[in-house]
Amino acid sequence: MPPHSLRPADNLPPNLACLLAADLPPIGPGQPQHAFTAVLEAADPSAWCGEASPQSPAAACCESGLWLWNGFLDRSHQISQEIGSAEGSWWHGIMHRREPDAGNAAYWFRKVGDHPRFGSLATAVRRLVAGRSLPTPGQWLATIEHWDPFQLIDLCEAARRSPDDDLRMLTQEVAALEWYELFDHCRQQAAAA
Repeated sequence: MPPHSLRPADNLPPNLACLLAADLPPIGPGQPQHAFTAVLEAADPSAWCGEASPQSPAAACCESGLWLWNGFLDRSHQISQEIGSAEGSWWHGIMHRREPDAGNAAYWFRKVGDHPRFGSLATAVRRLVAGRSLPTPGQWLATIEHWDPFQLIDLCEAARRSPDDDLRMLTQEVAALEWYELFDHCRQQAAAA
C-alpha cells in the first residue's frame, strides 16, 4: 500500500475526511493544524456517530481522535482522560506516545489490555509492509500476528532518534493505520450507542 493511500480522503467518507489535515500526523507532537480549529469546533457529531448519542463515550473517543490527528494534543488529552473505556485509554496512550512520553504512553496502553482490534490492526500492518525492505527497527512489522502497542512505542522512539527518513515514514504510516483502525472501531460503537 503506497503512502498516499493512507490519506484521510482515501480512507474516510468525505464528511469525515474534510475534518482532517491531508498529511499523515507526525510521530512526535508536531504543530496544531489551526486551520481545523473552527472546523472541528463546529463539526456535527452525527458525522461520526450517525443519529446515535453524541454524548456517548465512543463519540467522545472519535472527537479525541479527530483533534489528535490534527495536532491538538492538549485538546485530545482533555477529552480522552475523561473516558473510562479501553478505547479512551488507547487514544490517551497515542497522545502520550506523540508528546513524546513513552513511559506514560505505556501506562495507558496497559490499561487498554488485549483489545479486539489488535488482530485486525496486525493484519493491516502486515499488508502495508508486505514486499518492502524494512529498516532493522521495523522488521517485526512483517511478521506480527497480534498487535503490540509497546513495540510501536519503541519503534517511535527509535524513529525519532534516527536520521533514517524511511524509518520515520514507515512509523508514520503504521501510526496512521493504528489511528484508522481505532477510529473505525469507535465510530461503529458510537453509531450503535
